[in-house]
Amino acid sequence: MKQLLVFVYGTLRKNERNHHYLKNAKLVAEQARTKGVLRDSGNDFPVLINETSDYVYGEVYEINDDILIDLDQLEGNTGNPSDSHYLREERTVETDAGVMKAKTYFYPSDRKVDFPEVPFGDWRLKKLLDKGVPLYFAYGSCMDDERIDQVGKLNDFNTIGRGLLYHHELRFTLRVSDGGRADIVEDHEQAVEGIVYEITNEALAYLYEREGVYRGMYRPAVVDVEIDGEMVPMLTFIVKDKVDELAPPDHYHNEIVRGGTNHLSEDYLKKIDERVRQLREMAK
Repeated sequence: MKQLLVFVYGTLRKNERNHHYLKNAKLVAEQARTKGVLRDSGNDFPVLINETSDYVYGEVYEINDDILIDLDQLEGNTGNPSDSHYLREERTVETDAGVMKAKTYFYPSDRKVDFPEVPFGDWRLKKLLDKGVPLYFAYGSCMDDERIDQVGKLNDFNTIGRGLLYHHELRFTLRVSDGGRADIVEDHEQAVEGIVYEITNEALAYLYEREGVYRGMYRPAVVDVEIDGEMVPMLTFIVKDKVDELAPPDHYHNEIVRGGTNHLSEDYLKKIDERVRQLREMAK
């Protein structure tokens, strides 16, 4: 029997006010995107506009017919375009596991809206940033105090402790001139260790620049990180357009290990070393 999948991008996402509609659904992909533009209605919910110029980020769930009926009612979808608030269609969704087809809800193209665009097409990110500067989860070279100190920003980063991000894996999927750069990729059998920081507005601006956010390298995103036994939504940065893994250069690998030492587990640091070694062997 064909899976019934739905892509959600607003109030149905994790920790959002309508997520309870999906309490009996199965999470298929936490890192997912589809073509479109996300706009803020001003009434505490976003609208997806069908455009091909950018991406909207969200999650994919496997649902049943009863859940679909409830979602149709929530979204005001009657099946008749003339009197529906949102329309529903099956569309292509990109995930870390590959491309899939999922139903989603969108505004009709003939409905004129002048709502402001949601930055980076991510409603959950907007909601987190609306509350102030969030905790930051670093998993790559940004764990290295030496590099941060070189630009005079060390006082803008206050180390809280080790964080654990479940259902993801550290990989090197960003290609630059001298090799790969770190990324987190969804994998339900793995976990990523990192350092949790309190940061200032100045640190946030520095991270956006360092991570190449406005150059399309990384995107700011929200992940749920365990720290001191509690799951906390935090800011991190994820490679926007991933490529096949490439071994990082020595200096970058050393920054990760140097930054993680005394914070991350010894076994996890060894795992990073082994991954880099394997990537270098594969490149020979």
